[in-house]
Amino acid sequence: MELSQRVEQLEREVSVLKNDIHGTLLEVQDELSRDAPSSASPDRWRKRAWMLALLNTLLAVTLFSTVRVYASGEPFGLAAWLVPWLRGFYVALTFVWLLLQLYPVALLLQEEDGASRDIAWRNAGKAFASNPGLTLAVTAAVLGAAAISALFPPIWFGVVALLLVAVCLNAVLGWLRTGQGGA
Repeated sequence: MELSQRVEQLEREVSVLKNDIHGTLLEVQDELSRDAPSSASPDRWRKRAWMLALLNTLLAVTLFSTVRVYASGEPFGLAAWLVPWLRGFYVALTFVWLLLQLYPVALLLQEEDGASRDIAWRNAGKAFASNPGLTLAVTAAVLGAAAISALFPPIWFGVVALLLVAVCLNAVLGWLRTGQGGA
């Protein structure tokens, strides 16, 4: 019973997020139409916007219907232990997709030249090359935290406390090192 209530709550949150995304896209369209240089063709970005809208609509229908199917019990004769994992995976995938819609879509629509995109990729590559171990460790920590919070919500409170202690300890140690280095 608790799982179905959580799924219903997630569906309500997804609905709110969809409305926020719709409003953001309308604001982006308005901003682009006002700030577009006279040489830029509005048809160019409109076509791109419609293609992204079609892709997003297809993804939304696929993800939401998949979540609905796995929320309805044990579909397709799957093992009982596998259904909650698949349901959680598709709910997480849906939320990741929704979060990605809040910001990158506007950037894709506004991007006129590839120079800034190339700079961003170059900087990301340099950041990864400078310390790949830290990048992979942070990525693993974020994915681990996401898995714990999605699969074991009561354990998440303990993990949050441990993460807070780790961050504070790291900050204090950094502060002490700076104080000793300057003396």
